Amino acid sequence: MDKHKFLSRLLAVSFKFVLLAVLIQPLTLDAKHPYEYFVDFCSIGERVPGTAGHIRARDFIVNNLKQPEMDSFRVNNVGYYNIYMRFPGVEPRIGIAAHWDSDFGCPGANDGGSGVAVLLGLADTLARDPSPRAVDLLFFDGEDVESAELLGSKHFAARCVENYTYVVVFDMVGDRDLQIFQEGNSAKFFPELVDSIWEIGGALAPHVFVPLVKYYIIDDHMSLISYGIRSIDIIDFDYPYWDSKDDTIDKCSRESIDLMYRFALRLVYQQPGYE
Repeated sequence: MDKHKFLSRLLAVSFKFVLLAVLIQPLTLDAKHPYEYFVDFCSIGERVPGTAGHIRARDFIVNNLKQPEMDSFRVNNVGYYNIYMRFPGVEPRIGIAAHWDSDFGCPGANDGGSGVAVLLGLADTLARDPSPRAVDLLFFDGEDVESAELLGSKHFAARCVENYTYVVVFDMVGDRDLQIFQEGNSAKFFPELVDSIWEIGGALAPHVFVPLVKYYIIDDHMSLISYGIRSIDIIDFDYPYWDSKDDTIDKCSRESIDLMYRFALRLVYQQPGYE
């Protein structure tokens, strides 16, 4: 057998064992379940930029990561804070993103809180079992300002120097009746990537990942796309409590948060779109 082919097969087999170990092993005693992060984060309440709740939410994320980067900026004299957790590995890297702010009068449990919980759980896993591929976890601020101004993702995209294979945005992924259709803009710009990711999601939960387009949504992925970054949106937009006072923790479930955490693991360790 050719030496290079042998080494390639050996690496492939080794990676499969690493992936299997990560996906089936329980969380270690010093790691919190993503749903526990969700409960604690939602207990903060509203996270409107410029308020005390916003600062408490920022500090919660930072304190539950190990030496993250914080990129602060101001818009109309209000402070915003993007938080990045970077894990080394083979380039080009992949990004997993969520926004963490909320709008006025909206507790933002599913709309923001669910994505934060998934990313914090993923951060624990990556710290314990590094992926062969470089991974960035991106916590964007200012998504919910007024009519989805997407301030944090725009700020990030305008300054981005990384070469990402893709960035996947998680938004509203924790509701009890979880069903995720392909987002129209994602499918329009990156149909092969969307199909490959829905194939992974469908293998995990075929009743949740529906391989059909239902909505065209303005979300943080659009900021990234506008700057040439390959990005798609994972969102359940059929959520009646969106952007309201009723977006509370009781409308979400541990099962949905756990499912999306396991889905994120598969994205990170199986690496769809790797070329």
